[in-house]
Amino acid sequence: MVVTSSHKPQLRALFASETQQLYAFAYLMVCSRSEARRAVEASARRLLSEPAHAAELLAEPDPNGALLGVIARDLDARLGRKAGRTFKILDDILRSELTRPVDPAYSDPDKLHALLWELKRTCLTSVLSCLPPGVRMAFILTDLMNFQPGPGARLLKIKESAYRVRLTRARKRIEDYLTPRCQHVDVGNPCNCEGRLAISLDKRFLRPPPHTKDIPEEPFDARSPHGTVMPLYRTLPTVQLSNSRTRELLALFD
Repeated sequence: MVVTSSHKPQLRALFASETQQLYAFAYLMVCSRSEARRAVEASARRLLSEPAHAAELLAEPDPNGALLGVIARDLDARLGRKAGRTFKILDDILRSELTRPVDPAYSDPDKLHALLWELKRTCLTSVLSCLPPGVRMAFILTDLMNFQPGPGARLLKIKESAYRVRLTRARKRIEDYLTPRCQHVDVGNPCNCEGRLAISLDKRFLRPPPHTKDIPEEPFDARSPHGTVMPLYRTLPTVQLSNSRTRELLALFD
């Protein structure tokens, strides 16, 4: 059974207006551009195959927010309860070797500028992936997407008290990890992007961005140091889906 033809235009319009936010949310959850795109696509396909669920979504007072809830709960169910990596694994990737100069192959200023931004974004998102998915999701919704705990809990269909516990736990663990390490919190900290860039590329922790539409013009460290972790995350540029990938996603509704 598939969604009726009368629902498809409405679903398409809804996804067209929300695709970038859904993709950005999914990226913060899975720390992978390709996985984020597949997560949004999987939820779109599920709605297309479940007419009752799609009709219920479209009848919501706020279908845009309800759609984010669908993506969030789908990811929560898929990712389970355990973190994708640990802080120790992240340290082993980034800090197991001495800093090395940037490879001459990446000495072009524009290329280097994009890589340093992508490393900053990848590293900070990878820190999130060291948190259990439910804990990670509370931090993303509240501290990065401005959902208060009450609406965030309703989005996930859990108790607000449980949501607040997750949020407190996320903030503490992120602060404890980054405060003594990251150059963007304190310039005296040992981990800096320039020194870790070559290592990150060699270990395939970092991949060159597929486009530069979500790379800011200002230098990656223009606003550092932040002193605390929260401003660092809040000034992180939002990852964006390319125009061609967006068209591919919306073509599902044609």
